[in-house]
Amino acid sequence: SLIPTHYNLILNVPPEARKYDVSSIKKLLCSSAPARKSMKLAIMECFPGVELYEGYGSTEAGIVTVLKPEDQLRKLGSIGYESTGTDFIKIINAEGKEAGVGEVGELYSRGPMLFDGYYKLPEKTAASFRGEWFSAGDMAKKDEDGFYQIVDRKDNMIITGGEHVYPSEVEEVIGCHPCVFDTAVISLSDDKWGEKVVAVVITKEDIDEKALIDYCKDKLASFKRPKQILFIQPDEMPRTPTGKILHRILRERYS
Repeated sequence: SLIPTHYNLILNVPPEARKYDVSSIKKLLCSSAPARKSMKLAIMECFPGVELYEGYGSTEAGIVTVLKPEDQLRKLGSIGYESTGTDFIKIINAEGKEAGVGEVGELYSRGPMLFDGYYKLPEKTAASFRGEWFSAGDMAKKDEDGFYQIVDRKDNMIITGGEHVYPSEVEEVIGCHPCVFDTAVISLSDDKWGEKVVAVVITKEDIDEKALIDYCKDKLASFKRPKQILFIQPDEMPRTPTGKILHRILRERYS
């Protein structure tokens, strides 16, 4: 079981390191943070024949969903469906109603692995629950086959010129550029747009801001494209102990 940060490091080892026989590795799990589609394809290429699982969950709710190996290619980008230990999942839209197929809303789960509440934090507990249903603050949608897809963290959503932008969509595009090692997309205040889309980027080869913005032109709607690129060193990217990028810290740093 590895997190996306670990897989990213493995996938960027020097070519001579790829000569080692990895056929003894039969199963791999990716968890703790969403894996980009391009990363999952690269993992399966790097470890031929491996059974790749992706798990979604939280400390509070345990493992909520699992995407199994047989579904990886046909449901690329999905987090699967309810795992053992999770009874049900529902997606609640902005109107407080259960979302329809393909409609984005907040993901809530219910099951025996769910915690009772945050210690001595009644307000945070109340904000995270709807009755017996718990949300870790992730926005998601469900397809016609019952598979779920994480769209982004609720707190990370950007509203620019009245349009909603989910950073993960922009990160997916920028992260596929061959010169990019890792990226995080955040919002910064802007006099014209209210908020502007800004990409914080770690490179593995030299590239300038204009070239990276131009790369996005035929891949993203104009309002989703980054207005600014900030280049940083790998050790400057704030992360949790499990490797998740802390977008909040980046927003505070560059505001």
